[in-house]
Amino acid sequence: MVAIAAVAGGPSAMAQQAEPAMLAIIDVQKVLRESVAVKSLTAKIEEQRNKYQGELRAQEETLRTADQELARQRTILSSDAYAQKRKDLEQQVATLQRQVQERKKGLDQLFGQGMSQVQNELANVAKEIAEERGIDLIISRAAVVIVKPKFDISSEALTRLNARLTTVALPAQQN
Repeated sequence: MVAIAAVAGGPSAMAQQAEPAMLAIIDVQKVLRESVAVKSLTAKIEEQRNKYQGELRAQEETLRTADQELARQRTILSSDAYAQKRKDLEQQVATLQRQVQERKKGLDQLFGQGMSQVQNELANVAKEIAEERGIDLIISRAAVVIVKPKFDISSEALTRLNARLTTVALPAQQN
């Protein structure tokens, strides 16, 4: 066994050959939060959400008016006619509720697609910084308790990300 350790170089020879790894830290959440592209994406999604809410308020008001009118007609309509009109109104309400859910889901998907674009570009930026500086490993700030500021590349990554990506192209959402 001693001969094998001597031939292979043993543990101490391996320790002498290993280069120290170059590490860096990036605060991904902070970079994304402060990125111009994410702020632009958030504004686009919010603008679309506000547009939808305006349209939905108008539809809700129409349904509310129809419900009030139906309540006034209850005494003059036959029970079958009233039941049919009530059923029709409830179907319209259900359709509106489905539409609200579909639009919310669509906006969430658009936001996710936009965030993926920003995250991919941030990964490219981090890779470039790593190659330029000879960094072997970049660790998320969320996984680190204490770190010296010299290891943090967040500011540089944010600057480069903002220079490359100021807005995110989103596909048109279907209504």
